[in-house]
Amino acid sequence: MANYHGEVKKVIMIVLVLNIIMASLKVSYGLYSGILSICADGYESLLDSVANIVAYIAVSLSGRPEDKGHPYGYDKIETFASILIGISLILVSYEIINQAFDKFLHPQTLEVSSIGFVIMIGTLLINIALSFYEKKKGQELKSDLLIADSDHTKSDVMVTSIVIFGLILVRLNLSIIDPIISIIIALIIIKTGIEILKNNFNILLDANVIPTANIYNIVYKIDGVRNIHNVRTRGTTSNVYVDMHMVVDSDLSMKEAYEISEQCKKSLIDSYDEIKDVLIHLESEEGLYDAKEL
Repeated sequence: MANYHGEVKKVIMIVLVLNIIMASLKVSYGLYSGILSICADGYESLLDSVANIVAYIAVSLSGRPEDKGHPYGYDKIETFASILIGISLILVSYEIINQAFDKFLHPQTLEVSSIGFVIMIGTLLINIALSFYEKKKGQELKSDLLIADSDHTKSDVMVTSIVIFGLILVRLNLSIIDPIISIIIALIIIKTGIEILKNNFNILLDANVIPTANIYNIVYKIDGVRNIHNVRTRGTTSNVYVDMHMVVDSDLSMKEAYEISEQCKKSLIDSYDEIKDVLIHLESEEGLYDAKEL
């Protein structure tokens, strides 16, 4: 786990440095040129930087080992950090929409230089590379936070692409397109924020992490298993806890029943690296009467 948290922090640090550079370039040029859509994109990158700092702290804290007060560890600190990212995205979108309406009420002539296009195309390419990098590392490390941030970076790619298209229209003396583009950007950011909130609230609500059918398929291959029911999985993508009720023959000794449960536990952990623990409640055939379909 120490390696896991170290790798996640390494990815976050790389993304943080690049986000600070991109935010500085976009906000500086946006303020200089008066183009709100570039400022909006820059503010989002700036918010990304803040979110990266929060994420770095969260991963550092979540890496603490289990203790008596927290027997399941601190992994869900990552989940709270992801939720904070989602909320921040929605808040910054609200501010962008306010500024866009102000632009509608007080229109002004805008000019776009070649430097503006160079900055935006350069940041677009960086974001494309970051999105693939974070997604790849997030899937390798099974980090909810990195996967959430890669989805957010994907929205950055879309936002920057729209801004570049808007700059072309502004260059053609269609300055009114700037606040329109800004509102589109805000709506895209809101959508991303809502998706991040939805995914991470499911984790906090202990939604199933692994499909129950997959657990059944693995366990029923073990000799001696008569039935399993009340199967539940919960946790984060990188740390999953499984519990179930298992029915074995009534004439088996405690030792024989225990050996079957240990085979099931080993089979599940071998099949899923992210499974941290499996709790099996052994029952005889009478236990079927208490079975619940989940």
